[in-house]
Amino acid sequence: MTKIRNVVFDMGGVLMRYEPVSFARPFVQDEDDARLVAAAVFDGHEWPLQDAGVVDAQTIGWTAAKRLPERLGEAAMQTALHWYESREFFDGADEAIRELKARGYGIYLLSNAGVQFDDYKESLPAYECFDGMVVSAFVHLMKPDVRIYQHLAATYGLKVNECLFVDDVPINVEGAVRAGMQGLVYTGSMDDVFALLTSEGDKS
Repeated sequence: MTKIRNVVFDMGGVLMRYEPVSFARPFVQDEDDARLVAAAVFDGHEWPLQDAGVVDAQTIGWTAAKRLPERLGEAAMQTALHWYESREFFDGADEAIRELKARGYGIYLLSNAGVQFDDYKESLPAYECFDGMVVSAFVHLMKPDVRIYQHLAATYGLKVNECLFVDDVPINVEGAVRAGMQGLVYTGSMDDVFALLTSEGDKS
């Protein structure tokens, strides 16, 4: 098997905790309302459209508010506009990325996310270690469409078979494999990434 030279990370569920209820909590008074607002904002059919670059956050908030009691309308809008301000990143992600970079791997991000990404990208773990990033809303392609993996490779001059794609969603990993990458379904430990790289010939 071709030696892996680049590690491509998903964001939510791998680097960043994706917990919609926690994103809504700052804008409501109790946990029941947080669950209602989170469901309206993040479970609606509009959220993937934001990731696709078709609608904006204000539209998400407006449509979510329509599904809620009037008293929660403003909370829905504020959650849609400012959810990322309460985001949390996983312990160990920063150190793992820096170690991979030190070992000579190219480090990339490939995420289904909206254009708000530009507002928080610099807070990503080990942000300065990334050699490139592709976010769905900016390219109007989404995982698991094979074209978004190919787009990343073409944009940064990578050979797809030298890339390891790490995502917590199996279907997204399947898309990467169909595009020619090697894939790993992330289950919560960066140790799995290092173990796979070692098994593929990283004996340094």
